[in-house]
Amino acid sequence: MKNRIVFLPVDERFCTRDYFLLLAKAAGLNVVTPDKRLLGMKKTAPDIQRLHEWIINNVRGDDILIASVDMIVHGGLIPSRMSLESDQTLNKRLEILDYLKSIGTKIYAGVCVTRAPFYNSAEEEPDYWQYYGQDIYNISRELVKFYENQASASELAQSIAKVPSWISEDFFIRRNRNFRFVSRVIDYVKKGTIDFLNLTLDDNTQGSLSLWESEKHQKKAGDLGILSKVSIHAGADESTLTLLAKVLCDEFKVSPKFKVVYTEPEYKNFIPAYEGRPLQQGIKSHILSAGGLLCDDGEDITFYAHNPTNRKESNEQEYIESDRYTATVDVLKKSESIVGIACIKYTNGSDNSMAKAVLNASLNWNFFNFAGWNTAGNTIGTVCACSIIQYFGKKGLLKIDSYEMLKLQFVFFLEHWAFQSNVRIDLIKKANDEKGVPPWSVIPIEKWAVDFTKNELKSYADFIAQGIGFVYGDFDIFFPWHRSFELGVAVKKAKN
Repeated sequence: MKNRIVFLPVDERFCTRDYFLLLAKAAGLNVVTPDKRLLGMKKTAPDIQRLHEWIINNVRGDDILIASVDMIVHGGLIPSRMSLESDQTLNKRLEILDYLKSIGTKIYAGVCVTRAPFYNSAEEEPDYWQYYGQDIYNISRELVKFYENQASASELAQSIAKVPSWISEDFFIRRNRNFRFVSRVIDYVKKGTIDFLNLTLDDNTQGSLSLWESEKHQKKAGDLGILSKVSIHAGADESTLTLLAKVLCDEFKVSPKFKVVYTEPEYKNFIPAYEGRPLQQGIKSHILSAGGLLCDDGEDITFYAHNPTNRKESNEQEYIESDRYTATVDVLKKSESIVGIACIKYTNGSDNSMAKAVLNASLNWNFFNFAGWNTAGNTIGTVCACSIIQYFGKKGLLKIDSYEMLKLQFVFFLEHWAFQSNVRIDLIKKANDEKGVPPWSVIPIEKWAVDFTKNELKSYADFIAQGIGFVYGDFDIFFPWHRSFELGVAVKKAKN
């Protein structure tokens, strides 16, 4: 593809920024992106004016912009939940997209419906969520019931009365403002400024306010006649990956055909943890948003969903002999299509048994890919994007760098499986028991945590490398937000 891609991630984390850059490099694409220092840090928003100056100075008329609107307007996903900016300020910042369209830039954008998590934690929310998070979540659900005439005004008032008035007022002000803003972004699709929009739902559940709002946004998009240009589905961190795949499908004018296969087909309508819609519906939405089509046979891509039957975290998984899935993988191995394996049986990490079965199978990783991280939506979108890029490589439309693609797969296995499902459990326990540091943060013990984690990952890394046929020299790890939840991985080439 001749066009440059200008990339603005949802934040500066490894999974939201570097996954994209690694995949784009493997695909041989020319990507321009701001230095991480321009993107802020977690709850600390960047200098928006400086970021906009970078955009104006670097985007050309023949470029394709893949961007998080939350980054452009709020300074990131977390700041979008925290900022006190007015509607006028947000709308003014959004106008930079009008300028970019006026010079001929194609714009593929993502924006997130504000979440309302069901637990007490201010890790990614305003400070008061530490004490009233679950109560606010309950308010949001009661509000939906009230809107749907399933709860009275007095019942809603009783729920609201459980938190201080200044907190409920602040929550409603931000919530309503962000709803209006997302609606404004949809208008930008209608007027042609945004060519395609991913509207994602981060951490939502059935009956949640996030899901209710998304249905209102979907109705608006339908009324405006732009549903083909707006995809509304669960996810967030993977959104720019599916936008990258969508860009390629649009540029090549090819829609790869996906056939979906399930480990547990009778559970294909099970609603995964942190999501509000059935799995089958979510997979379909991600495939379409990435530029693919669903089919029953004659597929270009086999999407294999190792799907959940209950809502368990990866650290709760039971030990199962890996040979339980050997026959399944052997069947996949015979496929003549690209095979994407979405390991979504557990949340926040891969299934140990499936990961080992896949790594022991001697697969051709030019035609296979594997992911299994965080929510089902995060994994599904990642697998869709990798599969489409591998398909275009197989068709000769992209020149795939096999080493870089293997490196990305190495990173996925190392973080999604080795760390999230195994080493992280030991890290949290030892940090608490031996260092007196409670779970989650690693700030007081970061050097020890880095050394411990890398040392524990070494044996996994060798097993992964052997399983996928990847030769590397060494790797380093870091904690992007100085917490135990996720990793950054830097892989070093082997010396000749």
